[in-house]
Amino acid sequence: KRREVQEAKDRKPQPPSRGKATVICGCFGTKCKPLTNCLHCGRIACRKEGYGYCPSCTYLIQDMAQQLSNFAAPGTPMEKAILHKERLLEFDRECTKRTIVLDDQADYFKNSSSTWLSGDERQQAAEQDDTRRKDLHDRKKHVMNLDILG
Repeated sequence: KRREVQEAKDRKPQPPSRGKATVICGCFGTKCKPLTNCLHCGRIACRKEGYGYCPSCTYLIQDMAQQLSNFAAPGTPMEKAILHKERLLEFDRECTKRTIVLDDQADYFKNSSSTWLSGDERQQAAEQDDTRRKDLHDRKKHVMNLDILG
């Protein structure tokens, strides 16, 4: 296994070939779906342009699987970097699931939706909220007599 790792380190990727792009869309992935980007100049290639030569720097834009087969052997730093990248992208996708806002006001005031209350305390708070709402809405009508003449 050490020999394979050493051979992978010693094996250098072939220099990328250069050529002329056949299709130039120019949307940079805004109109068409983005496909990948050029590893030399960073230009974003869309699905319409496809894999081929970069219109900006004329280097070859390859599929990710082809790029990895050129210089990523198992156990190399490149493979670790790719796994780390995938892990970070997964965290980015799940960001909204991980983000929880805890309201300090809900901690101070006892309301039935507070996460800090136990089940009995929540039930008591819900009952207090109900009685408070009933008192506000069921106000008794006040009758006032104004005697202007006498």
